[in-house]
Amino acid sequence: MRDSAVPFHFALWLLNAAVCPAQPAPPPRPAGAIEVSLEARVSGAWQTIHPQTVLHSGDTIRFRFRSSSAGFLYVLSVGSGGESVSLFPRPGQTQTNRVEPGISYVIPGGNGSFSVGGKPGYDAVYWILSPGSLDFKPQRDNQPSTLEPRCREEILKSRGLCLDERAGPSPVADIGNAPFVWKDGARPLAARDLKFQPEDGITRIATADLGDSILIYQFLVAHQ
Repeated sequence: MRDSAVPFHFALWLLNAAVCPAQPAPPPRPAGAIEVSLEARVSGAWQTIHPQTVLHSGDTIRFRFRSSSAGFLYVLSVGSGGESVSLFPRPGQTQTNRVEPGISYVIPGGNGSFSVGGKPGYDAVYWILSPGSLDFKPQRDNQPSTLEPRCREEILKSRGLCLDERAGPSPVADIGNAPFVWKDGARPLAARDLKFQPEDGITRIATADLGDSILIYQFLVAHQ
């Protein structure tokens, strides 16, 4: 005859399950987030590279961008020599700079790319995502960079990989000094609390909520 009693250890497990409080739910993912990565053309093919890679003159690069929110994207670069240029949308081109959520965009768009050049240092690439279109242009006169990139660790150097900890995506320290000339009626940039989460060459930039504010960050491209 089989004993129908519940085994003691199983009954004890049921008791513990009854008295233990439920595990808290994981925190919700940020409502607003974008992803950005740096790609280089290597042996005829595009490869995602570490955002802190120190590039060399003549290297061909481009960016990849994706947002969780729709908006208008503006990308402006201030080179190591102080020269500024609009990377997206490109001057004189009839491309739209509106981006839709969840879609991956190549910057400067299509089959375009950039060639690294100029004096060794950092090219500061400013990214602006706005819920509406903006009316401004790059400031042409900027101070040239006086810093030069350095490899972070000798072990990386010996492997042929040079990373500089100052390069890559980061917040804009002083938005008021950003190299833009605002036209009449332009809205000021809103300061945001941004979290930068790098993983496998892609940096996820998260904020609590994009809402109606303008998001801005910079991507320092280091080159020798």
